[in-house]
Amino acid sequence: MSIKSIIKKGIVGSRMLRLKQFCMQKAALVIYYHSVSDRWERDQTYLPGISVRSETFRMQMRLLRDRYHPLLLDDIADLLELRQELPSRSVAITFDDGFEDNHRVAAPILEEFGFRATFYLTSGCVEHQTLPWFAKMRFLTNQAGKHPKLVHDSLAERDWQFPQDARNVSLFHTRHCACMSWHQQMDRIAHVEKMLELQFDSEPAPGMMTWEMARDLIQRGHLIGNHSYSHPNIGHISNENRHFEIVESHRLLEKRLGSSPEHFSYPHPCLNPQHDEESDEMVRSLGYKTVVLTKPGLVRCNTSPAYLPRLSIGEMPIEEFHWKLETAFAGIET
Repeated sequence: MSIKSIIKKGIVGSRMLRLKQFCMQKAALVIYYHSVSDRWERDQTYLPGISVRSETFRMQMRLLRDRYHPLLLDDIADLLELRQELPSRSVAITFDDGFEDNHRVAAPILEEFGFRATFYLTSGCVEHQTLPWFAKMRFLTNQAGKHPKLVHDSLAERDWQFPQDARNVSLFHTRHCACMSWHQQMDRIAHVEKMLELQFDSEPAPGMMTWEMARDLIQRGHLIGNHSYSHPNIGHISNENRHFEIVESHRLLEKRLGSSPEHFSYPHPCLNPQHDEESDEMVRSLGYKTVVLTKPGLVRCNTSPAYLPRLSIGEMPIEEFHWKLETAFAGIET
């Protein structure tokens, strides 16, 4: 354990942060994950930085059970509507994107500790059983980065030298894909495949949840929400594409699940802002109980359910996870 970790553990153990929390208004914390993997090393090729080992996730859930008060987003929505005080140190668990391991790996661990979560589905990826564009982009540029080569990019109007430009290629095309909707994203991925002389291999890749899995999660007491159709930055796309990403995605979820989704999560692959007044109005018109963002912060009794902050959780030692929650409840950004 590093000196920094020892200091953090000492501060948490001293209960200094708990004392600060005691002096503050009671609040809830919404945390979010993406993937909980039982083949973590392989999945890093597709989902670097957003996948958590299954054993790490189990330790985190045990800590939540022992030290905090897990509850559902529905509970937070009800309390906010009534302007009632939130339970002290309460935590709502959410997942973005809709990967298959959410159903196969994460849900059983959640239920082992008596928890339920909200799973936001990228509906187009579930419907077509294909990974989101950002996972494909990362896979392609990672693979290209393994071999020295010089390629010409007609869209960027420049040459790229691999392996040193692998990250720059990913960033350049990611920024463009984030401003596009489904068919444009697929065209951009096809361009990158042709440029790199590679093809996305879906066989060893993580899978997406099926509609049957989503319905099963609902029957088991979990919540299913809308995470757009194709995962763009909704604050950066046209109104026509916005309608497709928000409203048509909502209708698809409604059709496949037999009920209307009541929770919405704004995607945030890159760029800011991730939403604007027009998209907020579109989301509001669909009657969602809550809308979550990726901005960290606490949920208090006067927080708008249309702008709920969330804390990102990834692969980390359990001491770091504990530190992250304690400092968040103390109102300290780390």
